[in-house]
Amino acid sequence: MRDDEHDNPSLNSLARDIGGRVRVQRTRRGWSQEVLADIAGLHRNYISLLECGKIQISVAKLVQIAQALEVRPGSLIDGPSDRASSVDDIIA
Repeated sequence: MRDDEHDNPSLNSLARDIGGRVRVQRTRRGWSQEVLADIAGLHRNYISLLECGKIQISVAKLVQIAQALEVRPGSLIDGPSDRASSVDDIIA
């Protein structure tokens, strides 16, 4: 995380929320972080840092992970809600 991102509570909260949603989806499938990383084409350490809310995810990597988990990218950002489809429309 960049230094200025440490001072933004809403970004930190969002990073934790996204990481938590990734963890929930991964564990529902019975996958390890390594399995998700392999399917998504990422490093296991990246998945670990993401799930702990220690990094800000790029849109491209969010899409990679969502595709690996077979979920809508928006569901990882704001969970299951009506707003999720508008996020998906933006990044589709």
